[in-house]
Formats: sequence, C-alpha cells, structure tokens
Amino acid sequence: MKKNNRCFSYIVTLVILCLMTNSTQSQNKNASFDSVAAVKAIKVQLRAYEKALKNEDTAALGKLYCRDAELMNHGSPSTIGRNNILKEFVPMINDSITNSGFVTTGIWGDNHMLIEQGTGYFAHANGKVVSRGRYLLIWKQEDGEWRIFRDTFFSDGKIK
Repeated sequence: MKKNNRCFSYIVTLVILCLMTNSTQSQNKNASFDSVAAVKAIKVQLRAYEKALKNEDTAALGKLYCRDAELMNHGSPSTIGRNNILKEFVPMINDSITNSGFVTTGIWGDNHMLIEQGTGYFAHANGKVVSRGRYLLIWKQEDGEWRIFRDTFFSDGKIK
C-alpha cells in the first residue's frame, strides 16, 4: 500500500511540475511578444496592400497573403488559396476599384498569429467610394513576415 501511495505522489508531483513548466513557458512566450512592433508591422502591411491595389500589382497583393489563406466572401463561398484570392482582385482592378484605406481599431494575439479589427473602404480610381465597412483579418507569421491568413469585410450597406 505504501508503495502505491509513493508512486501516486510521484505521478502527482510530476504532473504539477509539468503544468508549472508549461505555464511559465506560456508566460515567457507572451512576455516576449512586442505588441507595439506588431501594430507597426501590420500598419506597414496595410499600406503595402493599399499601394499594391492602387498600382494594380496583383503579384505584390499576393505576397501579402499566406499560401493557405482564405477570403471569406459575403453572399458566396469562400475563396481558398493565395492564387485563387488573386483572381478575386482582377474584376476589381478591371472596374477601376484601385483605391482603398484601412484603419486598425484593435489588435490581439501573439508572436505567431494576430487578429486585427478595423474599418475601411474601397473606391474607384477617381475617388468615388463603392464600399465602406468593417473588417477582421487574421495575420499569421509565414516566412518571417506577417501575412493575411483569413480575410473578411463587412459592408456598412449602400453608399449614399
């Protein structure tokens, strides 16, 4: 009986040590997360998106998306994969919808993944706004850069 109690105590001690080690590692991992640098990096990527769209540069737009990205469309199925997402930009560009602007209103996450909430618009080259709304983006580290992993946009309705 004493042998079983000793074995049980040993197992409980190991489990507690493992939990404490895991908790410490999680705290250290998040402690090294630099939220100011993350916000700055996302702002750089948003400006790169706006510039690429304005320049009708689908190759540059593609570099902003993960290989396994998903564009969650309103009213139609999702578009999956970087190459398929790039095809979604062609009709926009052909319709001269090449102006855009985005403002981050919140960012949450860690060194590997971020969720960004914001407001934005899409407009024709002449400046006429065609859609204004809110968005959620999930950014993921891929090849050492923040890239869009999931992309959503929620229109505020008809532009007046």
